[in-house]
Amino acid sequence: MKKILILLIILLLPVGCINIHEANVADIIVNVQKSPLKLANQIRSGYKYYLPLDLSVNRVVGFNEVITSKDYTYFLYVDMVSYYNEIEHDYEINDKAYISLNITHNGLPGYLEVNIINDKYLIEIMYNYAKIELIVDEKYLNEAITNAIIILATIEYNDEIIANMMGDDILAFSEENFNIFETRSESNFLEYDEEHGVYEGVDRLPDLDEVRGER
Repeated sequence: MKKILILLIILLLPVGCINIHEANVADIIVNVQKSPLKLANQIRSGYKYYLPLDLSVNRVVGFNEVITSKDYTYFLYVDMVSYYNEIEHDYEINDKAYISLNITHNGLPGYLEVNIINDKYLIEIMYNYAKIELIVDEKYLNEAITNAIIILATIEYNDEIIANMMGDDILAFSEENFNIFETRSESNFLEYDEEHGVYEGVDRLPDLDEVRGER
């Protein structure tokens, strides 16, 4: 436990040297990306990652995860197909977005786009063949982006397991219809929230298959 805490302090040291709430978002992302450490406390089939201590995994459905804090909910999707096939797309800066950044680093594709919807901030952050979406109030914006990039930057894939998975169920994987390289002016999760009124809080979380349009 002591070793893990020391590694965590080192991992977050570049971010911890600045006031996250007042820092430039681009600087926060670059600092996390440059961390040389690989630290994981969440193990899945084909990948693992580090989850910040103030967050918890509420639900896992396939490669979709619902991650919660006391203030907001993250929706994580890990795109095994894009990773396995080394798919990449160039991100085009969106001048109409509140924040639009290309965060590709060391060959790992990525972008951050934030749009304001109904006085809330829709965050879409894709990096390292995985994507997180969430909706927050302005005061949580930098904090949420920091946690999200930590999760995405620490994802480590197991090539052997992924190759076996793709070989065993390649038809099912080919039906995946959620494109992590695309951004939207509105979120599938926000649409679910408006229809069911369950986004805030964790009394009942959305069915990820329904949100993704899968049955």
